[in-house]
Amino acid sequence: MTDFENIFPYVAPTFSVSHDMCDQNGHMNVAYYLQAFDENSRNLFEEIGFDEDYLQMGYSCFAIEDSLRYMHEFLEGEDVISNFRIHDFNKKLIHIVGVLLNKDKKLSAISETLVIHVDMKSRKASDMPKTLLDKLKTVNEQHTIYPIDDFDIRLKIKK
Repeated sequence: MTDFENIFPYVAPTFSVSHDMCDQNGHMNVAYYLQAFDENSRNLFEEIGFDEDYLQMGYSCFAIEDSLRYMHEFLEGEDVISNFRIHDFNKKLIHIVGVLLNKDKKLSAISETLVIHVDMKSRKASDMPKTLLDKLKTVNEQHTIYPIDDFDIRLKIKK
């Protein structure tokens, strides 16, 4: 069995699939997979420094590319477990990889997102400050202790 907790060490709160999240096929609609990845990774971004104070300083990050793959459906009432890792980064970009699992740790979906650091005054990409890069480096080192080779990572960041 895959060691998801070590490969994807950031664990977000579990949620259950509601009736409203299901489509005509009786399983969780694709829009809710993307929403789960987006909403459940926000606390991780706050922990690495994209908190309210940082946003008030005039900086943020924008998603610029997503890759979402579906492996197994979620049905109404099933619990969804979300795990993430900061897979890679450079002075402007962060590559986050997440998985959605059921209670039996069966992989349902994998997401890759590239986000870019943005100066909100100009609404253009900008280098992250050293303090944020240092925090990212620490988190990335913790998150990448275990290899992710079996997950067919598709997005890449140029160094």
